[in-house]
This record gives sequence, C-alpha cells and structure tokens, in this order.
Amino acid sequence: MKSLSDRAGFLVTANIAKFAIGIVMPMILVRLLSHSDYGSYQQMVLVSYVALTLLTFGLPTSVYYFNSHVGRERVPALIVQTTVLLVIGGTLASAAIYFGAAPLARMLNNPGMTRLLAIYGLSVGFVIASEQSLSFLIAQNRYGLAVLFEVGEALLRLILLLAPLWLGFGFPGLVVSIVIYSMVRFASRTAYLFLGSGLKFGGVGHHWFVGRQLAYSAPIAVMALVTMMGSTFNRGILAASFTPAEYAVYAVGNVVLPFATIFQQAVANVLRAELPALVRDGHLLEVVRIVRESVRKLSIIMLPSFVFLLAHSFEFITVLFTNSYAESVRVFRICVWELPLDMLILSAVPQICGKTRVNMYVNIAATVFLIGSSYGLIKGIGFYGAPLAGIATQYFTVALYLIVVLRLLQTSVWRLLPFPQMLRVLAVSAAAAVVSRLLPSVSSHRLVDLIVAAAVYGAVFFAIGALSGVFTGDDRRLARRWLAKVLPIGAQ
Repeated sequence: MKSLSDRAGFLVTANIAKFAIGIVMPMILVRLLSHSDYGSYQQMVLVSYVALTLLTFGLPTSVYYFNSHVGRERVPALIVQTTVLLVIGGTLASAAIYFGAAPLARMLNNPGMTRLLAIYGLSVGFVIASEQSLSFLIAQNRYGLAVLFEVGEALLRLILLLAPLWLGFGFPGLVVSIVIYSMVRFASRTAYLFLGSGLKFGGVGHHWFVGRQLAYSAPIAVMALVTMMGSTFNRGILAASFTPAEYAVYAVGNVVLPFATIFQQAVANVLRAELPALVRDGHLLEVVRIVRESVRKLSIIMLPSFVFLLAHSFEFITVLFTNSYAESVRVFRICVWELPLDMLILSAVPQICGKTRVNMYVNIAATVFLIGSSYGLIKGIGFYGAPLAGIATQYFTVALYLIVVLRLLQTSVWRLLPFPQMLRVLAVSAAAAVVSRLLPSVSSHRLVDLIVAAAVYGAVFFAIGALSGVFTGDDRRLARRWLAKVLPIGAQ
C-alpha cells in the first residue's frame, strides 16, 4: 500500500500539468485575442461554472463515500446510476444555455456573444456527463491511471484550443474546438468506465440505491448551489457593471486561484477516499494525526508560494500577461491572500464523517456573508470590492469549518493545526523573499529576471529550511521517492 502522501503525489502530478497548461493558456490567449474577446471567453467560463455547480448534483463527491460503504457487487450499480444522473444533468445544462443564450448574454452586458454562447453550451453538457470518472479511479486506488487521464486531457485541450487561433479562425474557432474537446473527453472517460474497468454490469438493476446516493449528495449539491449563488453574485455584478474588457482585467488578476487548488484538492480527494473507514471504526485520533500532518506538508508548499507571489506580484502579472494588464496587479495582490487558506483541508472532514449537511449550512452562512460584503464593497469602493469581498468570505468560511471540525473530531485547535511548523515555514519564506527582492537585474528580458528571482528564492528557502528543521525525515524520503520516479537516479 502506498502512503497517503504518495497517493496524493499522483494527483498533484496531474494537477501540476493542468495548472501549467491553465497558466499557459491565458498567457497565450491574452496575446491572440482582443480584450473584448478574452473577456467574453471568461464570461463563458463563468456560465460553465454555474452550470457545473448546479447540475452535477454533488454526485462526483458522493462516489468516494459510497465506494467504501457498499459492497463490490454494488459498485457497477454505483457507476451506472451516477453516469445516468450526470447525463441527465448535462443534457439539461446544454438545453438551458442554448435556449437561454440571448438573455444570458444581455445579462452579462455582452449581447454580441449570443450565438457563440449557444454553441459553447454543448461543451458544458459533455463535461458534466463525464465528471464522475476520475472520482471512481481515485476511489478504486487507480491513481496512475487518473494521472494519465488528467495529463492527456490537459495536453489535448491545449492543442485543440490553440490550433484554431494559430490557423486564423479566431474566437469562433476557439469555441468550436472547446466543444470538440469536451466530446472527446466524454467518449474516452465513458468508454473506460464501462469497457475498461473490468467490472460486470449485468443485473445492476437489482442493486440500485439511487435514493441513498441522492440523500447523501443533495446537501453537497445545495452547498455548491449556495456557494455558486454567492460567487456568481460577486462576479455577476462585475460582469453586469463593467465592460467585457474590464472583466478581463479582473479575470487575469484572479489567475492565482487555479494554482491554489493544485495540492489541496489532491490531498482532500485522497482523504475523502481513505478516511471514511477510520471514522467508521472510531479511530478519530488517527484522523486528527493525518489531517495535522497533511496541513504541515501543504504549508511547505502554500506559504512559500504565497510569500513569493506577493513579493513579486507586479513582475508576475506584467511579464506573463503583458503590461496592458498592469491594472490586474492590484486584483492579484488581493486574491493571492487565499493561498494560505489552501493548506487547510477542513471542508473534507464533514464529508468523511458523512455529515454533508454541515457543509451545506456553513456555505449558506458564507454565501450570506459574501452577498452582503460584495454588495457593500462594490458599491462603496468599486471594482476592487469584488476580490476583497471574496477573500474576506474565504477567511470567514475557514473559521466556521474550524469550529465544526474541532467538534466532529473531538480535538483542540492546537492538536489539529501545526502552528509552530507553519510559523517556521512563514519565517523562512520571508527571509527568502528579502533575498530575491534584493537581486539586481541580470538580463534585459524581464522573464529571465523573474525566473532567476524564483530560482534564488527557492534555493534560499530550501537551504534555510533544511537548517531550521522545516523538512522532516519523512519529507526527505518522500522527495527522494518522487525524484526516483521522474529522474534516472536511484532512491537512495
């Protein structure tokens, strides 16, 4: 059995590939599309986010729980009923976007994208219909295959989306390519689930438990709905109050958010798959230990990333996205404060304990907070009120989850969170940031200077971290194992 860290490492590998492409894509798109077209693309992404939140019904998350709570003979039924429900959700999403394209475009202050939005709606349906596949791979301990799917799909998406732009087909060609990619994704994932999983699907009708699954996933769906309402209200005010070009400025400044989920999401998915059995058997102390250690390891990634990006925020945005997006730097400096929160994996604990209603209640409270703060801050200080309200809500939400998790695991905040280790990482990160900021320019190309600054920052962080005890023996052994996987060296 591989350690939980190794399992998370597989998913981190996939997320890094997705993140790298997720960063490269906007860097290229802002150079190939006008501000208006790039803003329209981001508005379509917003519509997709709303549909995915509403019509996945919380089903992909429920897979982790039921895969360990139903017998192996009922897993085929779990696959079939989850897939059927998501195909229904995808069909509803495509139909809603197709027939509602005109009013949606007017609502987003962009009536010119009506026709393309209707076409784009097809891609949303196919994405929803295949959202469960990776959850099954992770729940069944097939992490390597999950990585292959994620990385392969990310590369295919990069090729298919950029090809029409380079060939001169412009923004309409980009939208058509997104639809083609979603169809290929749906076909490959569904084919594996039903043809390559090695399971027998005969007689699944005798093992249905649709009611139980929906009872578990309904609070997750409501939670996602409430969260979506809040965040959509936030971004919707921006989209309705400003032009697509101005919305593009906000979208570029918000680029840190995909990076923030690379590691946290991987760890949380592993815990969702592995810890329900420990909770079921009453081993809460072991759950606390695993969560604490997960937070400690995530802090070694999140806190240095936060400090570096905050210290080099202007260079990061203007080098990667050109000086024409210099206004996005202020948005970025606000949004980057989410990174420290992503070393905490608190929202997964209620799901591990089967208490999905708790997540729903927390997110209802958070959404009320977000709507109130968004309205007040956007009306009071304008454009930058939206990211400020979003970050304030993130911290409010974490505080609520912390209270809930302490009660569920019957522990204290000092036992759950490794404060001394986190403070040590933060201090080492600050020292590395000072050194990297003092570097003189070494090239006439700002990208080279940024890369050198990142390299020096990393070298100083690891050097001081090794001397100050940031890294444990387990960390070093884990690093050697993963180096051995990707480099032609031994793991001694």
